[in-house]
Amino acid sequence: MDLSYFYTFKEVARWGSYTRTGEELGYAQSSVTTQIKKLEEHYHVKLFERVGQRMRLTQSGEELLYYVQQVLSLMEEAEGKLSQTSRMRGTLRIGTVESLAAYFITGTVKLFKEKNPDMRIQLESGLCPNLLEGILESHYDLAVVLDEQINHPHLKSIPLRREKMVMVAPPNHNLANQEKLDVKLLQEETLILTEKDCSYRKALENLIKEKGIQARSIISFTSLEAIKQCVVDDLGIAMLPEMTVKQDLEIGRLARLDFDYDDFGMMIQLVYHKKKWLSPALQEFIKLMVDK
Repeated sequence: MDLSYFYTFKEVARWGSYTRTGEELGYAQSSVTTQIKKLEEHYHVKLFERVGQRMRLTQSGEELLYYVQQVLSLMEEAEGKLSQTSRMRGTLRIGTVESLAAYFITGTVKLFKEKNPDMRIQLESGLCPNLLEGILESHYDLAVVLDEQINHPHLKSIPLRREKMVMVAPPNHNLANQEKLDVKLLQEETLILTEKDCSYRKALENLIKEKGIQARSIISFTSLEAIKQCVVDDLGIAMLPEMTVKQDLEIGRLARLDFDYDDFGMMIQLVYHKKKWLSPALQEFIKLMVDK
């Protein structure tokens, strides 16, 4: 069995598309189709079924994917151990949240690339629960998340620092000059929040629920920039990681509200599978993140 078929199979499972897989691997779509057919003929099962515009794994496909991930992981481990004395090559797959991708991790990625020009960095953003699932399913080598301290039997978490969450409003907002903003005042405000599974949105919602209050209305966006612009346009107030609004506060584009929960924050942490073999490249990236 040609191992390249396993790589192709894994990518089709990931993207749900022969065309996208071909683009990612540099193959013609017909080559992808042929490789999947050869796998199906070899195992005498159907691996994918079409659902709408996507290719979805059958039960047999899901079973094969589990073993393919183990095989490819062992191959990567062998390659890494046998080539530790040579220049590092390969792909480092990192998942993170939008705020960290934009304001925290890029400097480390740039430094790592400068030191290891032959390494390919595959950086994807998502919500923390999806990133942790991606680690468990071997979709990512490492995740950099912003969440409460991760405690999971199969995951290793390395805390980097605690990021303060700040409440922001337009500079002319009536609460901008108030000392010690009582959380109960939020019931008179429109909250502009991130997606429902976002860690700091959940923390804020839990807080106001504990206080028995409900915001006047809620607006949700997936984009941090969209949230900040809505606040600037006086559509509501928002709670965001301090790093994402630091410059806006300095130039007076946003005002920081004196929220009376000084310890309200989330932990920036590296997360990987406890059984994950840490290649030299992964070890170096982790060290750069810890030392930053």
